[in-house]
Amino acid sequence: MRFEVNNSSLGQFKTLLINDNETRSKIEIALRGAMLLSYYVKLDQNIFNIIDGFQSQDELGSGTGARCWIMAPFPNRIENGIYKFLGKTYQLRPIAPRTQVIHGFTSNVDFKIIDTESNDEEIIITFYTNILRPGVFEGYPFSVDVYIKYIFNGLKLNIEVIAKNVGNEPAPFGTGWHPYFRTSEKGSAHHVQLHEAGGIDHLILTLNANQLILTDKNLIPLKDEKAYGKLNDYLDFDFRDTRTIEERVIKNRILDNCFADLKVDENGISSTTLYDPTNDLQIKIFQKGGLTLVFSGDTLSERQRKSIAIEPVQFMTNAFNRPELEEKIRINPGKESKFEFGIEVYCNK
Repeated sequence: MRFEVNNSSLGQFKTLLINDNETRSKIEIALRGAMLLSYYVKLDQNIFNIIDGFQSQDELGSGTGARCWIMAPFPNRIENGIYKFLGKTYQLRPIAPRTQVIHGFTSNVDFKIIDTESNDEEIIITFYTNILRPGVFEGYPFSVDVYIKYIFNGLKLNIEVIAKNVGNEPAPFGTGWHPYFRTSEKGSAHHVQLHEAGGIDHLILTLNANQLILTDKNLIPLKDEKAYGKLNDYLDFDFRDTRTIEERVIKNRILDNCFADLKVDENGISSTTLYDPTNDLQIKIFQKGGLTLVFSGDTLSERQRKSIAIEPVQFMTNAFNRPELEEKIRINPGKESKFEFGIEVYCNK
């Protein structure tokens, strides 16, 4: 049998270990938030973890850094926790231990495993929660079932987030993924000289987008069309493949930026690649629709710039307050919304 599934734990939190005996790749997923904790691949005859996820029970419990959180029912921030939907105003409240409304609610609850199937090519595991109900989270009185599906085949991991409105009225919903990627234990010697605190400065980032989302000091996108900047006017954030390799090296750039109008292939898929020239490891983060947010981790309380967050998001930050997104965030009763994204790993050594 190619795939093995075993129950495990990270302290008090139950996890699922999935091994691919063909490629020697393996992933671990916590039931809490149905979040990815690690993704090991064969690199230079060793097994290396490309995910900088939660490493302890305390980290997972506190959620600091939102490492690999799947964000639902909204990605990132809602300005002041207040939004208006179909003419009614709602006030959201932070979920302890957080002091601000950020990254949704479902990463704080345990999902159930409702289906597991596999064949010689892949294994599919579906997680489910019905926690989004009136009265559970203040300011979100809607009934939405959330399914998170992991499709794993060794060097590729597809993730689907499906939200189904099981209530009697329309519901606002958006999602996104907040993973951190690493390519080596310490980074290159050149990088250590550049920035002792991290492991990302030597990496080559390729992200094909035409727009940069412009924000205020609180990282809330500007109003109306002012939010959509032309990337040609912000070349320090331009990582398109039309730029030289040297121009796409991250170096000491501080990034917490969202990119829009992504270039897509014939299947509607856009991709961002992270390449480490010191070991020839390349990680491709792909998505169908949405935007891509890049965060270099400078404001984290620990492991600053040791890894980089490349986040596929269905909608921009504060989407619930964007008039141009009113119809896109809306799920009518009995209908569903799906956002697809994932990782593909290329190890040439």
